[in-house]
Amino acid sequence: MLGLLAILWAGKGPGSGETASSSWRSIVLRGWVTEAVTLCSLVIQVCTSAQALICTSLAAATILETTGVPLSQVAEFSTMRGANDGPWRLVYLIFTSSIRKFLSPQPLMMLVLFLGTIATQFASTILVTDLDVASITGSANQTQLNLTLSDSIQLYQPTEAQWHLKPTDYSLFGEIPSGISVQPTEHGFSDTGNVKRIFLPFVHDNRTKLHRYTGGAYGINSRVACAAPVLSGEFQAIDPGSKPLPFLLTMVGNISYEATFSNVGLDIPPLCANGTCLPTQFNCTMPTTGIPGRLGTYMCLPDLSNVIDPKNFTFFNDPHKGPVSPHSMVFLVTRNNGSFDDWTFINTTSKIPDNPSRDGEWATWKLDSKVNLDVSLCFSELLWEMSDVDMSTSHDTVEPSVVFDPKTRDIDTSAVRTLLGANPKSALSDRQLLTVNSISNTTTDSRLLHYLDVAINSGIFGLPDPPSGTTINGDGASYGMSSINPFQDYAIVFQHALHDTNRPALALQTILTIMAMSLHYGQLPMLDTPDDISITMAVPVTIPMRWTGLAITAAIVLANTISIITITVIFLLRTRFSKQGHFWHTVSQLISEKTVDILQAGTESRDDIIRKEIVTTDPIVVIARCKRTGRVQVLRKDDIENESESV
Repeated sequence: MLGLLAILWAGKGPGSGETASSSWRSIVLRGWVTEAVTLCSLVIQVCTSAQALICTSLAAATILETTGVPLSQVAEFSTMRGANDGPWRLVYLIFTSSIRKFLSPQPLMMLVLFLGTIATQFASTILVTDLDVASITGSANQTQLNLTLSDSIQLYQPTEAQWHLKPTDYSLFGEIPSGISVQPTEHGFSDTGNVKRIFLPFVHDNRTKLHRYTGGAYGINSRVACAAPVLSGEFQAIDPGSKPLPFLLTMVGNISYEATFSNVGLDIPPLCANGTCLPTQFNCTMPTTGIPGRLGTYMCLPDLSNVIDPKNFTFFNDPHKGPVSPHSMVFLVTRNNGSFDDWTFINTTSKIPDNPSRDGEWATWKLDSKVNLDVSLCFSELLWEMSDVDMSTSHDTVEPSVVFDPKTRDIDTSAVRTLLGANPKSALSDRQLLTVNSISNTTTDSRLLHYLDVAINSGIFGLPDPPSGTTINGDGASYGMSSINPFQDYAIVFQHALHDTNRPALALQTILTIMAMSLHYGQLPMLDTPDDISITMAVPVTIPMRWTGLAITAAIVLANTISIITITVIFLLRTRFSKQGHFWHTVSQLISEKTVDILQAGTESRDDIIRKEIVTTDPIVVIARCKRTGRVQVLRKDDIENESESV
């Protein structure tokens, strides 16, 4: 029984029971664990009680033939060899005659067996204390889910920048990492590599308990690369008009892709010679910092007027092909530590100095001994796909959120950044990602995929035609005028990711993934065409969660087993005249010269009368062979030791 209980306790194995045996899963999923524990406990109780009855006979026989008992108790001890009701009476007789007898092996083992037998009556209660409710992986459920759009569904392009909207989801997803380090190369090129992230087609309530999903799913291929740019142009201080600012700080100029790519050892992408593809002109408003120790951070999208057919231009391309393509979305990420007072040196116009210092993917200017300006040129590739996937996790998940503390007014984004891989203080195991077991039948050709490709581009700008010099506020501590002031989740996540990693590529990829996630889950209600899927959810069940109760029960059974073996061995070695379970010899061996009168007088007497009135003396007697008569009978122990004939 202990073996069966141990299998029940250890049967779950690693994870959430998905690798457990079919018999264990059958017992657990049907809710039979408590019944199984009770049944095993009952068998242990019955076996222990039966063994205790037998051992009581063996112990009584051993005591009768070795240490001896008072004459008033010899009849009871003798009949115990044939029949008894358990060890409790034997222990009581030993205890009332002499506590010192418990110092000898046989009575001591009987005491252990007696206590163990009592303890096994509570085995079920002890074992149940180890049980608790937990989630295990249930059985797969074959069902259907709306995964695609019919032609009757109308799709409308977003008219509002996605930045302004609160992110709807920070959901778990499956990820196929790029295998590339985002740390900049020796030439100062930082590249996330292509990261494929696959989103589940469920609302929140069904995601955290999901342990396996097999079926169609949408996802993105995302890649962001950054380098220190080569810029030419000027800083300008413009009259802010009605804005409550001392002046409007801007940076206007051109990007030299040829020089930038040459510095990092890359070729200019095809079709982009002389700036005929990637945007070269920028007109970016600049932030100033309003909090000491913080940096004013903006993201600026250069002017698209010089690209090929800007009205039909799209920013989606397969990131597998390379870090930079003619369709890359270009960002200038800027940060500086200057306040409005620190920037007054430019008056109205000041040229951007040549030959800035380079620190990895950052170009750094030291301006007027007070202002440090860092700029990084980043290229984003993003492409939506749909694939047939098999994704799983071995445990329940918790979806993170951006937490605001109203007392300290601090915003904690660590859990969100951990999920998205932008928290250097967390380990890979902390991310709670789905494991992508297989992926097949990948396509980029569907109405919804084309819609999502366009939607994320429009979602960044908020308009079908991107305006010139769009700037996005990337830090809640930045003062200035930007085209877009994002919802705080975007700004704070970007700020914290940039601060903790110093990698603008990783920070940009993080917030673009959040935006893609929100677009994906926002479109789920539109899907109206079902497809076959398989879902395995977590099931709350009662299972053993601790080992304390089983260990206590095992210790009790072990102590009982040791006492049983010891009692049996002593019986075999120390007794000659007793036969366990036989009755006539237990009576006939009582007949002796000393007991005849007691037997004759006690035909209708109670035991207490015998002890008080008939037994005038109460010597210690044993069962032994009388040398004079040759019979096995009751003899005084002292006479045997003095080699006398009889009592």
